Amino acid sequence: MSWRLDPRPIALAALVAAVTACVPVTVNISFPQEKLDTAAKQIEDITAQTATPPASTATSPAATPPAATSPAAPSQPPAAVQGRTVDVTPRIDTRSPEVIKATESRRQRRSELREMRSRGCIGESNQGLLEARPGDACGPEVAALIQAENADRHVIYNAFMKENSIPASDTARVEAAFARARQERVRSNEWIQLEDGRWVKKE
Repeated sequence: MSWRLDPRPIALAALVAAVTACVPVTVNISFPQEKLDTAAKQIEDITAQTATPPASTATSPAATPPAATSPAAPSQPPAAVQGRTVDVTPRIDTRSPEVIKATESRRQRRSELREMRSRGCIGESNQGLLEARPGDACGPEVAALIQAENADRHVIYNAFMKENSIPASDTARVEAAFARARQERVRSNEWIQLEDGRWVKKE
């Protein structure tokens, strides 16, 4: 007796596989606030360092921590791709050349900023920028200092968002992350702006 394999189940399986392979997958790229907060803190930690790191640390990929240079990686296991939606959280780069350059510039004026903060002449806003405050013995140099510092901070914002493909709609979240990181470093009795817009002296 001879047996003939029925080709219909094989053809059906092949059709199902082909249809499954063509199922569209929606990729949701998200930047959790805690990731932004951590990245902002890392950048502010670099700014607060007293020693300037070697040039190779900022420019050489080999000297950069893997988390700063690795390409975007899915936050979900590969099995998630079988569904129709995949959530992806890219790793955030905090060491781009533009950020490093602006950070070095900011480091040069740290002592001046500390002095003006202690006099109450400047304060940290809830957008991560400096603003003038009615302190003691605040001369015309305060305005120039604020302008220079805020210019570097804007460079960091723009480069940070561009390098990590963070959408413009997340600008406020990025600013809030840097504001928190900077206000954490403010000393007692120095000016900070609360989320509701009020200015207070840090306790």
